Amino acid sequence: MQETSAQVDSKTLVVQWLTAGPATPEGLAMVTEDFRWQGPRSEAELFSSPDAALHGRNGLRTLPAIDHAVYANYDDVVGSTNIHFMIAEDDLVVFEFDSEFVTHEGEPYHNHYCMVVRVVEGKIAEVREHSDTLYFHEVVMGTPEKRAAVLERIGRLRTEVSG
Repeated sequence: MQETSAQVDSKTLVVQWLTAGPATPEGLAMVTEDFRWQGPRSEAELFSSPDAALHGRNGLRTLPAIDHAVYANYDDVVGSTNIHFMIAEDDLVVFEFDSEFVTHEGEPYHNHYCMVVRVVEGKIAEVREHSDTLYFHEVVMGTPEKRAAVLERIGRLRTEVSG
């Protein structure tokens, strides 16, 4: 089956968005006003939202706070994320990738992710994030001390972003 120009355009938009960085000024310009990032439900406290979602551009601005609070080497790894595949159909783009990080406690962490991105009228409207959340909780937040430290860092980093 041959791709339509809309599918190619959607894929191109998603690649450009990921390359720019979703929460950068360039990335924020590529999302709709009512953008939604839906995280795994079991990670609601990381998103500071009962529905485990970031809402709108202001919500998306806080995404780096989560990543920096969880991974000590986040800035060093982002460029080396390995995308396994990306497919598009109609208004959806789906891609799978893996990344290796180090926690703030110095533990290695390597997870696989699947993102489902919905594009509306040439802008990113929604991301649905899927990952192995049991593994995440065991490695990153597996003790009361680890959990408290992650949540403290998220709170501090969110304050810096919004302040």
